[in-house]
Amino acid sequence: MIRKCQTNDAQRIHFIINEAAKAYEGVIPTDCYHQPYMHMDELRQEMKRMTFFGWEVKGELVGVTGFEPIKDVTLIRHAYVLSQWQRQGIGSKLLNHLKGLATTSRLLVG
Repeated sequence: MIRKCQTNDAQRIHFIINEAAKAYEGVIPTDCYHQPYMHMDELRQEMKRMTFFGWEVKGELVGVTGFEPIKDVTLIRHAYVLSQWQRQGIGSKLLNHLKGLATTSRLLVG
């Protein structure tokens, strides 16, 4: 089920982003890829700017994505699902949920 993430979800969001980002090793240029992919300080800054939503299974977040309306555009960023939960439609459900929340004329995913 989809739910809005809270500040106390930061550790779990951090884990999901960094675990899921491992799939991009060798795909993202080596000068841009590092582990951890996102440091906790960076995540905390992102959480101040945007709202994260997550997919929860039996009380545990397994996927997340960020939602950030800015003037006439809405950004959907940091979309990650743990590898063992991928290919089950979780990312699509999160994306569709956030698309439904957007009230701006433009939507950018990246």
